Amino acid sequence: ELEYAAALNAVGVASDITTSSGLGPGIGKWRGIAYASSVGMLFAAPYLAEAVLIINPHTNVTDTTMLGGLGAGIIGKWIGIAYAPSVGMLFAAPDNADAV
Repeated sequence: ELEYAAALNAVGVASDITTSSGLGPGIGKWRGIAYASSVGMLFAAPYLAEAVLIINPHTNVTDTTMLGGLGAGIIGKWIGIAYAPSVGMLFAAPDNADAV
């Protein structure tokens, strides 16, 4: 389960602790979260997971299939993520990944 009330409140969405299930077992899957204002979604960088976690804070729906297949078997892929509104892109800082 993933609790993301702090991230929701940071982008102006009033919420109590919100829990999303169905993300599978394990710990350390994602590191860092960014709000992309152009699409109104939260994005978390995959650390141990093989996909970007996408959260719609307005519907509480999560998706790990749209941006998947990233670095199978690599431990500690990216460790942080930022949204650049001037270009409408997300950038993740590589830890053990070979690219941004």
